[in-house]
Amino acid sequence: MAELSSESILAACVAIDGKGVLIEARDDAQRTDLLLRLLDRGATLVVDARTVCVRRSKTLCATVPAGTGGRVDVRGIGAVEMPNLDEAPVALAVVVLDDVPRLPEDRRTRRIAGVEIPVLALGPSEPAAPIKVEYALKAFAR
Repeated sequence: MAELSSESILAACVAIDGKGVLIEARDDAQRTDLLLRLLDRGATLVVDARTVCVRRSKTLCATVPAGTGGRVDVRGIGAVEMPNLDEAPVALAVVVLDDVPRLPEDRRTRRIAGVEIPVLALGPSEPAAPIKVEYALKAFAR
């Protein structure tokens, strides 16, 4: 069976040093919280809420669905306009979970549009979450 060359996923995306980081969470507020904290540390917005992931050769790229770029929906404030990239090569997927193992037994990956991406699981209220994302990018993202 042929693999999809693109997928639309419920995830935000930022770029850190040119590398895309997908952010998934069961709760929109948790996803937005981590997104805002990464933006505050210098990340660049790619897209909030829904990301279209497209395989280009062996690289997965996060792209912005038409008409959705350049804003983040912040609870209590509404849509906040900000500069964004139209696309970024995905290097890491972050999943916000209620229960995260202290030390994972193995390195997790997720296959999106036919490309394996490293996965980092984080708790919803970890103060160091944005720093852990930056370390994970250096440690095991391509």
